[in-house]
Amino acid sequence: MSTPVRILAVDNEPSVTSSIRYVFDGPRFQVNTVESSEAALDMMGSEPGRFDILIVDQKMPSLTGVELVGHIKTRGIGIKVIVLSANLSSDVRGTYEKLGVEFIFTKPFN
Repeated sequence: MSTPVRILAVDNEPSVTSSIRYVFDGPRFQVNTVESSEAALDMMGSEPGRFDILIVDQKMPSLTGVELVGHIKTRGIGIKVIVLSANLSSDVRGTYEKLGVEFIFTKPFN
């Protein structure tokens, strides 16, 4: 059996992280969820390379999604990033693109 894809989902709304966990439930994925950017940085910093994909919201208390992704890139943590957010101005979207984010999805979506 192949190694599962390791996902870290960061959103301050538990209903969103629960939904992500539900969507990716199964043997092909290992999903961890946290409710803050700081918790995400702690998890990634304690074991670089622990996750393959980061799913992040933009609007969160303390550090925004852009700030979180910026910290990750500055630290040289290699991880693919997917943004799920309802709060994306064209400037924020452009910043994510400059940071090399793989996918950007606007909430809500089907």
